Amino acid sequence: MIDHTRVEALKIEEIKATKLYLYLFYFMYFGYDFIYYYVLPLFIERKMGVPDEGLGYFPYLFHLLLLLVAYYFTKKGNPFSIKYIYFFSFLVLDFINSILRYWGTSNEFKTGNIVEILIVLFAPLFVNKGYFWLVSIGMILKYIVYGLLFKSPSLILPVVLLLFFSIVGYILLTRFNSYINGMIKAYENSRQKENLAVIGQMAASIAHEIRNPLSALKGFTQLQQEKDMSKDNFYPIMLNEIDRINMIVSDLLIIGKPNGSTRNKAEIGNIIHYVVSIIKPQAVRQGVEIHIQKDRDLPPILCDENQLKQVFINLLKNAVEAMPDGGNIYLIVQAAKDSLVVSIKDEGVGIPSDKIEKLGEPFYTTKENGTGLGFMVTKKIIEEHGGKIGVQSVKNKGTTVDVSLPAGPIVGSNNI
Repeated sequence: MIDHTRVEALKIEEIKATKLYLYLFYFMYFGYDFIYYYVLPLFIERKMGVPDEGLGYFPYLFHLLLLLVAYYFTKKGNPFSIKYIYFFSFLVLDFINSILRYWGTSNEFKTGNIVEILIVLFAPLFVNKGYFWLVSIGMILKYIVYGLLFKSPSLILPVVLLLFFSIVGYILLTRFNSYINGMIKAYENSRQKENLAVIGQMAASIAHEIRNPLSALKGFTQLQQEKDMSKDNFYPIMLNEIDRINMIVSDLLIIGKPNGSTRNKAEIGNIIHYVVSIIKPQAVRQGVEIHIQKDRDLPPILCDENQLKQVFINLLKNAVEAMPDGGNIYLIVQAAKDSLVVSIKDEGVGIPSDKIEKLGEPFYTTKENGTGLGFMVTKKIIEEHGGKIGVQSVKNKGTTVDVSLPAGPIVGSNNI
């Protein structure tokens, strides 16, 4: 739904840019030639009118007919092709007209239109690098070819001018791209915050209502399990599923409640060793070995210790689950200026690059049975602690998650 909306928005912006481009194109194309062929001859000794040697009025009529083509493509929902059609039409007609006028004659080459500058300078407004380079290179090559065919040194000036305008256009294109990327990022952040707000409101309103019957259901299930001595029962499965629902509700509560947790000084090394002791049994069962490397004399950090434990449990659990056939996990704790960086590197299946950007979005998961809440909760906790989290992954080679947390000055290093 969101992608469809963005495509429609791009079409609308393309149509707006194309309309402005066509207005300026016709005004400058017809206006320049009218002044050159009909107004200037009133003041200088020169024949009035379009030269007879070339295509005459055909290019003007042809470009007027192109308005119907532009209208057709706009109605068909493909406005992106219009600029290419106009560029190639202008280039081909201008080339044929110049060949007919100057090839095999001794006449000095005098042609061109100010609309060529418009084509080059307007290209960045379409924010399409392919189109920009096509226009810039195409216009410059046109005059280089003219210079070789007609052996006219006067064509050096338009080549230099077009090169200059292309440089200006490239600068504009770079700024437009930067601006648009910033707007897209702001939009995505805003959308994600809205989603989190909705989930938070939902969690705050229904979490307790869900937990109360869950507690009763779990209690009666355990009681019934004690009474039922049959070996073939499904009570363990039922209890596991109840615990899973309870875990999802807990994640929703963390997302929904404001950041009011109590923070105290804690040693990151103690947190890491505790988390590893929790995850190690699962890792051993799957043939996964966890290697810890940390700097010596790491400074304490101000944090909610329980929340950070949950963060690293989530990340280590993800790393173990990414290696069903076993492997190694490298947990590295490094101290930098005013920060601590905890890196968790696995040798798992990896995450496709197009999916990494979506990590942390509500209910988005790369797991078959995932809820899409674990990484979102992790990211929220890290950001509330003033830290950052980054993910790098290579498919079938592994994933590295870097967690950066604010800390004090450091000294020394040690391997475990």
